[in-house]
Amino acid sequence: MADTLRHYVEDLHSETDAKGMNVGYEVYSLDRHKTLASYQEDKTFVPASVLKLLVTAAASGSWSKDKRFPTKVYMSGKLSSSGVLNGDIELKGYGDPVLTVKKLAALAKSLKDKGVRRVKGRLVVDDSYFDNKRLGVNWMWDDEPYDYAAPIGALSVNESTVNVMVEPSELSHKPRILIKPLPEYVKVINHAETVSGKDEDLTITRKRLKNEILIKGSIGKDYKGDEHNGHHYYEEGMSIQDPAHYTGSVFYDQLKHCGISFQHTPQIKQGKIDKHGKLMAKVYSPPLDQILKKQDKDSDNFIAEMLTKQLGAGFRHEGSTKAGLSVIKDYVQGTLGVDSGFVQKDGSGLSRLNVISPDHFIQLLKGIDNKPYRQRFISYLPVAGVDGTLKKRLKDTPAEGNIKAKTGSMNGVNSLVGFVKSKNGERLAFSIMTGGVYKSKYAQALQDKMAVAMAKYPDLPDPGQIPDQRKYPLSKKLDPILNDKKYRRVIKGAMVYSTKRGKMLYENNAQGLLTPGSNTKLLTASAALTKLGPDYRFRTNIYTAGKIHNGLLNGDLIIKGYGDPTISVKGSLNPLNGPTLERMASDIKKSGIHRIKGNILVDTSAFTDEIYAPGWTWDNESKPFEPQISALSVNQGTVRFDYSPGKKPGMPIRLKQIPAAGYVSVINKAVTGKKNSKSNLKIQRGRGKNIIRITGSLPANDNGGHTSVTVEKPYLYTGYLLRDQLKEKGVRLLSDTQIKAGKVHDGIKLLKTYHSPPLSHIISYMNHYNNDFCAEMILKTLGLEKDKKGTFENGIDAVHDHLKNLGILSPFDMMDGSGLSGYNQVSAEQLVSLLAAQTHQSTFESFYRSLPEAGEKGLLHNWMRGTSAEHRLRGITGSMPMQRALSGYVKTPDGDLLAYSIETEGYSRASLDRLLDRFGIALSEP
Repeated sequence: MADTLRHYVEDLHSETDAKGMNVGYEVYSLDRHKTLASYQEDKTFVPASVLKLLVTAAASGSWSKDKRFPTKVYMSGKLSSSGVLNGDIELKGYGDPVLTVKKLAALAKSLKDKGVRRVKGRLVVDDSYFDNKRLGVNWMWDDEPYDYAAPIGALSVNESTVNVMVEPSELSHKPRILIKPLPEYVKVINHAETVSGKDEDLTITRKRLKNEILIKGSIGKDYKGDEHNGHHYYEEGMSIQDPAHYTGSVFYDQLKHCGISFQHTPQIKQGKIDKHGKLMAKVYSPPLDQILKKQDKDSDNFIAEMLTKQLGAGFRHEGSTKAGLSVIKDYVQGTLGVDSGFVQKDGSGLSRLNVISPDHFIQLLKGIDNKPYRQRFISYLPVAGVDGTLKKRLKDTPAEGNIKAKTGSMNGVNSLVGFVKSKNGERLAFSIMTGGVYKSKYAQALQDKMAVAMAKYPDLPDPGQIPDQRKYPLSKKLDPILNDKKYRRVIKGAMVYSTKRGKMLYENNAQGLLTPGSNTKLLTASAALTKLGPDYRFRTNIYTAGKIHNGLLNGDLIIKGYGDPTISVKGSLNPLNGPTLERMASDIKKSGIHRIKGNILVDTSAFTDEIYAPGWTWDNESKPFEPQISALSVNQGTVRFDYSPGKKPGMPIRLKQIPAAGYVSVINKAVTGKKNSKSNLKIQRGRGKNIIRITGSLPANDNGGHTSVTVEKPYLYTGYLLRDQLKEKGVRLLSDTQIKAGKVHDGIKLLKTYHSPPLSHIISYMNHYNNDFCAEMILKTLGLEKDKKGTFENGIDAVHDHLKNLGILSPFDMMDGSGLSGYNQVSAEQLVSLLAAQTHQSTFESFYRSLPEAGEKGLLHNWMRGTSAEHRLRGITGSMPMQRALSGYVKTPDGDLLAYSIETEGYSRASLDRLLDRFGIALSEP
């Protein structure tokens, strides 16, 4: 079996769209206690939904199969004989992951049966059994609208989703939309159309941080989809904001249907139940085994996250993901004997910070095989060709009905872990994990071939010999570094190429698609320098609408942005010496405008309103490296805070806001701690708001520091700061002057155009200081110049066109310009091919000098000092959790220029930076 499975992996190299896949697997005989086949079994992969097996194991081993979770309704105050309650109805959730509308209806009926008719108080919803963290660590913001990433709460009905049903109507008319269970809870914006035919091409999403559902596209008049009451619908689940309030709204609706009314408006408030409240009724979830079957067979993320918090609440008295994960870790390591060396950040597998190896899963399955609940555990798993996520796979093969396994898939990731009985009756446990998946069909095809081989074992043909790994001139020098046992769990890809001799000097998994992090900026920089040119300058225009008479502008002042990343206020926030708002305000006054009778309009129409790239994460939205991307922005879309301790412990910390604009509200709750105490200062903006909360403490002997926080709607921020500068310059604005989004229109007059420094200077700054904002503004500008539409997608198309022109044809995934996106997948070979091709471009000098130099200012300031690499190595680092990369050039003592790239991904106790450091030094040595 070992050679057969290994050949299947080697066969991937013959497929253009599959050769970048990274594969690890292990097959273990539970009867003979022997490994039958393995390959890269100790490497840690992003697991996706197979991570649910850890939750399943801990839940099965910790609770009985009949465990149920309640939802309770209480009453505070007295109920009169006429059915008037002089108090509140209180609904408390205890984390039922499958709470239904029907169960809430039963609670409402119980209240009616006990005589409640009218409530003078409110409906209180209490979800305090769990914490208030609704989303998982590092979940992607663009997953948030969909049912698979629904918010978590101890009181959640219908898995925190609404069902959107789209029914075709008459030709050229909008389709009919049905929302269940509570149509009025969401606002529907229907831009779809009914067309001829049977097909659908619908896009359904939810607006960021709003309960507004947008429907676009088309549906065929004769569409035959899901049937409901004789009508055919296209149906999709969409998440909602605030699960407790949503559940309360659904419950209120059920109370209303029962004839129970409320005196107060609004009727619903969030809080905790009255400790003196009277329990009126309760309902229970289905038994645990039914819940786990739904979780694993349907790969239900919501259930996995709810059960994780349930484990925390039940065994740590804290309904949090962190507490739940500690219970899971203790169980799988302490009870089942799974080694350390994996990272779990959530229960469902949605987080890209989860990493675990195929061997860890084999250890898990081996441990479960010795437990009394073994058959229960197996019964939860999808069965090949029969049900769940494997229903349509492996039909009419020896694996049908035989493979019982959990699937896991998301962009770039595909895994299969479970059990099979071989042809000779031997019980096998297996784990197949893949990353760098460009097209999922190839990963699934590999898994299916392996599944059939396991089912047919030992009746397998001799596949022939595995080709030996090729050796290169630098193999003896670099292999020991990459194969260091300290990094055995890390997936690596590396390549070194001599640009002088046109010769490959080293490669190790060079075609493997890995997360490049900020190495993505190499692609953005190369394309921009070629397509825009080193001397390209971004522009910003100021217009006037209306006449100027005696210093009065009787109309609006309009500022239109075209993606300049260098606009700022004067001082430390202007590192690139770009246009300043002070200068703009001064020029406006010099033009003869002393009073403005109108508004200040900000025009961002050069870019579309996608403020974040696909694959960015919700929990980094207030951090300066993840600003909102708009065609008009100042200070890189951030506000800066300088902080230092107060005069003595207990006093508020000292805080200075730069610039001191009223656009953001600051709530400073941070205090000065004792000398040498631990600093836990936290500066964070609330999602969707310009409210910045500063909490924690700063030691009394701390030297202080500074940080920047992003702002919501940076284009309006620009308008507010320009208004402040106009006032400082003595330009009067009427009290009703507003800062508003608007567009340049006919009849306006161009007052002045401002230009950024040359693109070559901006790219040098971007690469030297790993500036994500510049990268994204450049990328959208590439799109603007390519198709007159500043989008991430158009910019990425421009990069792809550029790379094709350089002869780089193998597929890769690029979703942003900076490398922040977890969807990005690029190989070391592709990066080196770009670097080598760039040496023949007219823009090479600008490109080369933009890269930081080891030991000099910028990203590599503290790298490789005092070694042969200092002043010889240039490159960009990529640094994300569980990922490091370094790509660039090395000047050798004999005058060669080496193009190199090393990418690493996975778990390591040892420093990955140190691994890259050693690699770079080795390249620079004679």
